[in-house]
Amino acid sequence: MIRLNRLGDEMKNKIIPWILVFAWCGMIYYFTESPMFTGANTASWINEIIQKLQLGHIDHINDGFLSWNYIVRKLAHLSVFGLLAVLVWRALYPWRFAMVSAWVFAVICAGLDEWHQSFQPGRTPLLSDVVIDACGAGIALFVVWMYLRRIS
Repeated sequence: MIRLNRLGDEMKNKIIPWILVFAWCGMIYYFTESPMFTGANTASWINEIIQKLQLGHIDHINDGFLSWNYIVRKLAHLSVFGLLAVLVWRALYPWRFAMVSAWVFAVICAGLDEWHQSFQPGRTPLLSDVVIDACGAGIALFVVWMYLRRIS
């Protein structure tokens, strides 16, 4: 009976966090693979949402750095790889180098994701996206670090 309970704790503390990491990596792969998430496809539904929310003050800019599509897509990069870093940190915790390793893992995944995009029609791999992903991972891990400092 005690062994089964111990296995349950081990599963909860180590196996499930890694399942979440690889499931999230699978979602990232799906986002890259799916034509639904190309810039051209997201622009139409993002603009539709922006119009419904009446946030059209930069709506006249359809392409480029300040378009809503650009802003939403880059925020998605920040959050997707930020969550990946937090999931990896949780899987590695309480290892001493969990934060740094989680950030490195997220950045490597970001680079591989951009490389994967180079094989997808309608996709453009960008080094700037890897930088944004690295920043998202860093920001998310910084928030976790601040939270841990606050509660200890």
